[in-house]
Amino acid sequence: MNKNKNALITGAGSGIGAEIAIILAKHNFHTIITGKSISRLEKTEKKIIDNGGSCTVVELNMNNFVGIDKLGLEIFKRWKKLDILISNAAILGTLGPIHHQNNDEFIEVLNVNLVSNHRLIRALEPLLKNSAQPKAYFMSCTVANKTKPFWGAYSVSKASLQHMVKIWSMENKNNNLSISIINPGKTNTKLRKQAMPGENNNNLQNPKDVAEKIKDIIFSNKIYKGEVIDLLRFKTD
Repeated sequence: MNKNKNALITGAGSGIGAEIAIILAKHNFHTIITGKSISRLEKTEKKIIDNGGSCTVVELNMNNFVGIDKLGLEIFKRWKKLDILISNAAILGTLGPIHHQNNDEFIEVLNVNLVSNHRLIRALEPLLKNSAQPKAYFMSCTVANKTKPFWGAYSVSKASLQHMVKIWSMENKNNNLSISIINPGKTNTKLRKQAMPGENNNNLQNPKDVAEKIKDIIFSNKIYKGEVIDLLRFKTD
């Protein structure tokens, strides 16, 4: 991979996002990592630097829509393009009967998991189209496609995200912008622990292993147009 390639990874302070950033940096991508916690981002940055990679740290809450717009502008100023977008940041919200969910929390979950991705698309599509091989990936989950009680705003946000991404991909069907949705499956992450406290970690995937599978997708030559990729069933060519 070329050293002048760059990648933006949101939610890169831990879990899958951090591991993808570390892997891409090892493959000579300059990584732009975002997250709410600067201390967690610095841990990811240290691993990237220790492995000889390069990194730009951006403390950013995904409900800061003006911040997302400014990030797009800064990427344009520094690099003029973006080769890879990996939208990984998400929040769970409270699980329970939907009529019990606090309205402010419901809106916050939709803002972080859905609306922020619209802002990313608005800010970054021109930059992606300046890349020779642009790729955009959006992390989703099983409850986006399978209706389950008590998953409330999280399930709604992920289902809506998938629909929006599919619309965007159809609008780009005649170019080489690869757009896909990735369902990692059950993985040992902070969000998973919040959703399923006390779950046996031995039954879960390791974020590093999930990131390796995503790397195989990124480095393939296939151009996706809105497909949902189930990592538990994904096989390299």
